[in-house]
Amino acid sequence: MAYFPRKTRDRAASPSSPSSPSSPRPDTDPTTRYEDGALDELAIALFNRKLESALRDDAIESTSASSDDHASVISVKETTLPKRGFDRLVALADLISVGRSPSRQRAVVLTTLLGLIPPWVRARFKEIIRPEWRWVDEMNAVITVNAFAWLVGPCEIIPRESDGVMSAVKLRKCRYLEQCGCTASCVNFCKMPTQAFFREAFGVDAHLAPDHSDGSCVMTFGAKPPSPDPAFEAPCYASCATAKMGGCACHRLGEQE
Repeated sequence: MAYFPRKTRDRAASPSSPSSPSSPRPDTDPTTRYEDGALDELAIALFNRKLESALRDDAIESTSASSDDHASVISVKETTLPKRGFDRLVALADLISVGRSPSRQRAVVLTTLLGLIPPWVRARFKEIIRPEWRWVDEMNAVITVNAFAWLVGPCEIIPRESDGVMSAVKLRKCRYLEQCGCTASCVNFCKMPTQAFFREAFGVDAHLAPDHSDGSCVMTFGAKPPSPDPAFEAPCYASCATAKMGGCACHRLGEQE
């Protein structure tokens, strides 16, 4: 259950508004209050365990790699992290970015997401489902709204912009983005891995379009991400600890793949 404040800060009048791309983004203003139910807590705990496992596996792999892309070896057990819940999830996401290139960060998260669904289920889905069937996109929208609100906050199904099919999902205010307060984390921990997950797990195209002016996002199934993608032009948030002011895009975003 999410509780939104009655009034939120008017960012439209701020000099850091999206109309000034050379200015840093404002804070994400984390004022939404969440009360997770038992199923939400279970989903968060499972996702955290998968993140920890992916981090350990990547750290082990990096010790034997001899490339510039190699990640710092950090033991989750030896690192001070929140004990549980969504705070731990965000802290683990921050840990993924330490010593890893954007492409490697995305790979770690993608491994985590794929680990949530047994390989045989993914393989069977691809055997019996055709991505071009319209109802497949609609089904994914329904699943997202009902199964992932614990991660992204309250959301609703809306018409797909291209043809009006009910296969897009509007996130009122992304829970993860609001708490992490980082443009690069939005892209490398959420947007890019999620798009890759639906493509690799189910053969379905998905496009996530975050709106940093209000923390919302639209996820459209059956739509390929544009190239160039506007998400890679977003400046840092003013609240980001590693923000570089005056840039046209966040310096930690990486390249669109």
